[in-house]
Amino acid sequence: MSTPVKKMTLLSLAIPILIEQVLRNLMGTVNVFMLGNISDDAVAAVGVANQIMNVVVIAFTMIAAGAAVVINQTLGAKKYEESAKISMNALTASGGLGLLVSLVLFFFSEAFVRMVGLEEALLADAVLYLKITGGTAVAMALSMMCSNIFRSYGNARIPMAVVLLNNILNILGSCLVIFQPFPFPLRGVMGVAVVRAGSEVVGLLFQIVLLAVSHFGFKLRDLISIRLSNLRRIFSIGLMSSVEGLSYTMGQVVTTSFLTGLGTVALSAKVYVQNIDYYAYVMGLAIGQATQIMAGHLMGAEDYDGAYHFVKRNWRYVVLCNAVFGSLMFIFARPILSLFTSDPQVIALARQLLFVNMFIHIGRSFNHSFNYGLRSVGYVFWPMIIAACSIWLCNVGLGYVFSTVFSLGAVGLWLAQMTDEWVRGIATTILWLRRGWEKALRARKEKA
Repeated sequence: MSTPVKKMTLLSLAIPILIEQVLRNLMGTVNVFMLGNISDDAVAAVGVANQIMNVVVIAFTMIAAGAAVVINQTLGAKKYEESAKISMNALTASGGLGLLVSLVLFFFSEAFVRMVGLEEALLADAVLYLKITGGTAVAMALSMMCSNIFRSYGNARIPMAVVLLNNILNILGSCLVIFQPFPFPLRGVMGVAVVRAGSEVVGLLFQIVLLAVSHFGFKLRDLISIRLSNLRRIFSIGLMSSVEGLSYTMGQVVTTSFLTGLGTVALSAKVYVQNIDYYAYVMGLAIGQATQIMAGHLMGAEDYDGAYHFVKRNWRYVVLCNAVFGSLMFIFARPILSLFTSDPQVIALARQLLFVNMFIHIGRSFNHSFNYGLRSVGYVFWPMIIAACSIWLCNVGLGYVFSTVFSLGAVGLWLAQMTDEWVRGIATTILWLRRGWEKALRARKEKA
């Protein structure tokens, strides 16, 4: 079988991934911007619902990342038929998991929202939004897996194009819902949620068609001809990787509950900052993800020294991007925030959070480089332990102390988050530089 993998460079992967990530996050930002025309209460309600959805998204992302590690290493070893079977098995697994999550979120959305401790006045909108978007979680799961498959094969432009389509549909639909240029059946929070979910489903259908006509050697029978060994490899890596993502996102849900008693100003500032600050580190994130894909191929080809130095070299690009864009986000905070709200209290608090974020992003650059390098190997056990301990002790534990005991509010949460990012970043850097992952990978190959 001839190689189905396109020739890859860091830029050929990083730039489409960057655009895809920006566009994917833009959907949430557009929704917040549109809902800001209704009220800050609607923004706060949807923001809390999205915190819960983020737990789901992280779980799907990590399972897809686990599949990508296995696929990348298999492609690097030039085992193309095996990589095609693994890809199809991964799609089946993500679809089954996504369907289960969709049913749980649809029927138990109110229970999840109440767990966060949201004000009663905001409860109805949050539940409605979560029920609709959560009910289509299966589409998100399959879409993320398709995107990872395309990227593993060196074609990062297709996921980018699909997310562009999603955005066009989401923006047009949200404008109709909010501004009602003519009588439109959907309105308010429900309308925005339906548009968001519908655009995800359309994008997934587009990806499935493109995957079906690709020349990657996929066979439909591999969707139902499941190899348990493939699933064990995917889930063993994905589940351990997901502990970090789930801990972080669940930690965000818990820390959000620390702010619910402080009123809408604190919640709204948190939501606005989280929606816009993503753009400050997305370039570094894209470089990290591209590095992970290429390092995984090098690992499969047993070029361990090449992978080691490749990840070390690319960290410099990640930290530079994070430092520059984080600083720019703070410098231009006021005009950016004014696009979303005119409340001077919200803007003032958000600017304080963006100042702390400049230091958070520098710590985050270590995670987006060396932690992603460790994932490319499938060396995820110790990073999982480090992440779980740091997130719950620093992010959540110190977050409570700083925000509640010391009465620092949202600023206290951000200071705790900064501590967490630096602790995890330094720890994973040490793991990468000591090269224990190389010994583990060699031992695994000897057993195979």
